[in-house]
Amino acid sequence: MARIRQAREEARRLYLTNEITTNTEIAARLRVKPHTVGKWRRDEDWDALKRKIDVRAAEMFVEKIASDKVTLNVRHYRLWELIVARLFESLKGAAKVPDIREMERIAGVLDRAQKGQRLAKGFSVQGETEEVIRAEAQAEHRKLIDTFIDSVKEHVKDEATRERIRQSILEALPEEEGSGTGNTGNESVQ
Repeated sequence: MARIRQAREEARRLYLTNEITTNTEIAARLRVKPHTVGKWRRDEDWDALKRKIDVRAAEMFVEKIASDKVTLNVRHYRLWELIVARLFESLKGAAKVPDIREMERIAGVLDRAQKGQRLAKGFSVQGETEEVIRAEAQAEHRKLIDTFIDSVKEHVKDEATRERIRQSILEALPEEEGSGTGNTGNESVQ
């Protein structure tokens, strides 16, 4: 009985770690019958366990990337702050007023520092906010959908087919913020 329990646990481990993924290969490794492995797999629902493990691994990976990005951005922002602070210190301690070429060089450093800080905070280098970028993306999205709908109107003569296409598109669209519906404003395709 202990041998069977150990074989079952080892079979589960082999499957869930993706070391071996087929019942036949697991059975050959553990010297049991493939249908026995299949029964264990069904009884314990290894496929659902594997999906849960894969989903959790993906979530942890996304969390790590987000955490690393925040850490990197904070470090980046602090470096740019340090550069600007040192620039101001050197300007305060200067014995004479910088000439025009020196001022251009200083302006270039400040411009790069500002862009670096904007990037570190997650803003666009051109000064666009996240909301503006999202709004532009949504407008482009709606424009593509309108083009598609116009094409359907022109080329699909069957009204029931047009309606099914319209419903399919509306169901596939993510909801727009603030609308609460998922509709694009085009309520009927004719």
